[in-house]
Amino acid sequence: MSDSDPVIELTPKNPFSWKIVAAFVVAWVVVFALFFELKSGTIRLLLPLIGLIFLVYLVVCTIYLLKNRK
Repeated sequence: MSDSDPVIELTPKNPFSWKIVAAFVVAWVVVFALFFELKSGTIRLLLPLIGLIFLVYLVVCTIYLLKNRK
């Protein structure tokens, strides 16, 4: 008989990542700079969209952490 392989847990312990937060902040700053450079109304619409996606990310992470708190 061969030894059974160890169980690998596929779900992360903490879904929050500072790398993702930094990516959202950098994306927002880049779009903000492009807005002032190009003076385009279409690019201005990306600012609240990035903010909304970031807010959803933070809410989901908070709910996940509160739900799995021991």
